[in-house]
Amino acid sequence: MTQTERQVEETVQSALEASAEMREACEALCRLLSSSMRGSGHSEPRYVISVASRMVGIEAHRLRHYERLGFVRPGRSDGNTRLYSQQDIDHLSCVKTLMNDFGLNSAGVQFALALMQRMEGLHQEMESMSRRIGRLEGRPCQSGSPNGSEEEL
Repeated sequence: MTQTERQVEETVQSALEASAEMREACEALCRLLSSSMRGSGHSEPRYVISVASRMVGIEAHRLRHYERLGFVRPGRSDGNTRLYSQQDIDHLSCVKTLMNDFGLNSAGVQFALALMQRMEGLHQEMESMSRRIGRLEGRPCQSGSPNGSEEEL
């Protein structure tokens, strides 16, 4: 095998590995996106920081750091105790995946999260438009004709 063939083979292998990593990242982002569309019970604050820490698999101080960075905004009890929802847990798991598994820094995570929010907004707009189009296509448009009968446009 020539050196050029080896280089091509290495380039193809690197591209395949990067593609697998990108697929995993997209799957993680899609899981977060779909979890953010769940019902209101999913966003009810219920877990204290020690429980949330175990669920996500990171230390409590890291959760507080993520809060300072703006990655999560846990609810607060009357005594000012942080309370995390299942949506927060899913969100933090995605942040952990982006940082630990894919090597993104905090700016990269912020960009990815902003992109996901934009995608969610566009998805909701698309669903709304699709429903509107369906309603419009579902009922015939009618106009009065000169002979007094109505006909479809």
